[in-house]
Amino acid sequence: MTSLRARLVNLALPLLGIKRFFGEPEKMPERIAKLRRQKPIRPRAKWHRQFTIRENADRGFALVTIEPPGGHLPGAPHLLYLHGGGYVMDIAAVHWDAVADLCERLGSSASVPLYPLAPEHKAADTLAQMRALYLDLATLHGAPNITVMGDSAGGGMSLALAQMLKAEGASLPGSLVLYSPWLDATATAEGQRAIERRDRMLAVAGLEACGEMYRGDLPVDDPRVSPLFGPLEDLPPMAIFSGTSDILLVDGRRLAEKLDRPGMPAHIYREYQDMFHVWMLLPLPEAQRARSETVDFIRQHRISE
Repeated sequence: MTSLRARLVNLALPLLGIKRFFGEPEKMPERIAKLRRQKPIRPRAKWHRQFTIRENADRGFALVTIEPPGGHLPGAPHLLYLHGGGYVMDIAAVHWDAVADLCERLGSSASVPLYPLAPEHKAADTLAQMRALYLDLATLHGAPNITVMGDSAGGGMSLALAQMLKAEGASLPGSLVLYSPWLDATATAEGQRAIERRDRMLAVAGLEACGEMYRGDLPVDDPRVSPLFGPLEDLPPMAIFSGTSDILLVDGRRLAEKLDRPGMPAHIYREYQDMFHVWMLLPLPEAQRARSETVDFIRQHRISE
């Protein structure tokens, strides 16, 4: 049964204005411009007391590194976390809290890039920058010790990055974790509009608009934009988490169905009844359970070099 706290949060979600943002695509340019004028959100003071947190912009975008006291231990897990936000919105406080919580549970470090956003920047360039970052992290930490993970658009980017690395024969991360992943920017999946009526955060029209802003010169069904249509063979093990009150449920289900076929990577698919978009990031009993499953999955599939 869905927790009382989750039900209350779901009722309150419209107050955040996220549904309005995605439901009125004609107003997106003005609202994105306003977002760019806001002060960037960074980890709370609580996490600075528990971790060593550094930030640099040598790559042309901010990269925040979170490490346990005393520094990263050789052979320990390392998270490369790609935040959600439709490729157009910056990182939120709940992202920092979720990443820090996972680091605390795993004894791991994390790299969180504040990657260049659309519409100013496009998929091909952003993915190239994430590829370069990943390769440097793989050299530093060992590719099998890295988990690439993300939520929503960041989940899609995580899968697209893994597909790029596989295509070029690069060392792959030990695992992928995808929270409410956005995998099909065409926004044409059967059943999506039926769920839209009970989704209090996302709208199909907003997904279409964000996909257009992000894709640049690429077709919207190009795997770099819609990785659901890319090759999945020989990718790292994946953990996929979805909720039934999220229009991106159909993306998670379709990916899991493809991974159920013979010869595909190992995976787990967790579908939580009545849960909404990116609920895994919030202070909810269901999120605590999902993050516990995430920790177990990462530990199970990490093989030190």
